[in-house]
Amino acid sequence: MLASEQKEDLERQTQAWSECLTRFGIRLNIKMTECMTTNLDEPSTIQVDGNDLRRTDYSKYSDSTLSADGILAHKVVTRVNAAWLKWRSMTGMLCDKNIPDRFKSVVYRGVV
Repeated sequence: MLASEQKEDLERQTQAWSECLTRFGIRLNIKMTECMTTNLDEPSTIQVDGNDLRRTDYSKYSDSTLSADGILAHKVVTRVNAAWLKWRSMTGMLCDKNIPDRFKSVVYRGVV
């Protein structure tokens, strides 16, 4: 993740990163590389090797979600969905009649 307060600095950093990767035989995937800005009124994006990077409103990095507008709604939704996914994976075991209730209780307390 690269960060800068000025668009020109970020463009320079990204170009230098792309050139460094090229020296080691690795290409920067322009289609997957995204740009996020906190200034929602700014219409332009940065360019790398003459290609515009795609703009995004949020970015997920190392279990943290950064949002362009600073709202935590996306992170909250992500955590709630992860909790539901974990709960759904356990319901099959919790509804199984062949598993003792004591073990179900331990698992239930661990999930909840």
